Amino acid sequence: MELSDRDKDFGRSPANSRGRGRKLFDDPVRFERRAGLPEDYCRRIASAVIEIGGVGPGDLIVEIGPGAGQVGQWIEAPIRYLGLDLSSEMLREFKERSTDSPDSRVLVQTDANEYWPLKNGVARVIFSSRALHLLDHEHVTSEVFRIAAPTGATLIIARVEREPGSMRARMAQEMHERLRRRGFEGRRAERHNPKLFQSCQRRGALMLEPVEIARWKVSASPRQSLDSWRSLTGLGGIALPAAIQNEILLELEAWSLEMFGGLDQEFESEETYVLRPLRVPPVQET
Repeated sequence: MELSDRDKDFGRSPANSRGRGRKLFDDPVRFERRAGLPEDYCRRIASAVIEIGGVGPGDLIVEIGPGAGQVGQWIEAPIRYLGLDLSSEMLREFKERSTDSPDSRVLVQTDANEYWPLKNGVARVIFSSRALHLLDHEHVTSEVFRIAAPTGATLIIARVEREPGSMRARMAQEMHERLRRRGFEGRRAERHNPKLFQSCQRRGALMLEPVEIARWKVSASPRQSLDSWRSLTGLGGIALPAAIQNEILLELEAWSLEMFGGLDQEFESEETYVLRPLRVPPVQET
């Protein structure tokens, strides 16, 4: 596997990481209960990533923030796979699902807001699902272009997109507004990802057509959103003092009662899982 020389000791055993703040996603069971996708969708995502990226035997796919391997477990030999994640607990769960391809799949614990432990020019695809908005977009751009194969590569950013006027979207918007009032800036994919796209385009990347993987109906209540946020250490993708988090959640509970007429009334909306790819151009010979 194309780990950089100074980081070959990472290997398949999680190494220490200078994480930025407390980890927000350290419980695989709780995370997948909250944000998991059906197996069929995950298989489709893996197949689409391979197809969009034009990945062939021996090519390397790097996933940033693979978690417990919902998608990564379906990327198998002869394709090579490397996953970078901050959470050792998530990677431990992923490893238990990865007994079939021990030689073609490597998992590394590291902070992706720092140097990615790969040699230059080794990746055919850099893929991330619902994680890159938590990172500095200029740093991600630099690392993507550094590890991209000289013959060209593809950055594929995936997320679940909600109807803007849905109950869940309105609650998330209100939560981020209350963070801002207290001087915190949450990490919102709909705001952060365009900055990453623009940063990559300034360096020559070409936006490709988005690919819709799945669309589904959800029925959810305000209480479910509140309970989900209470299970996290932080809000909006950032760590918070417990007192401030509790204060915001109490305010959101009162706001939800007034806005929706109760906490247990369920509202139906549509969600879509979308891949947004950018083609990183080949290195120009001089």
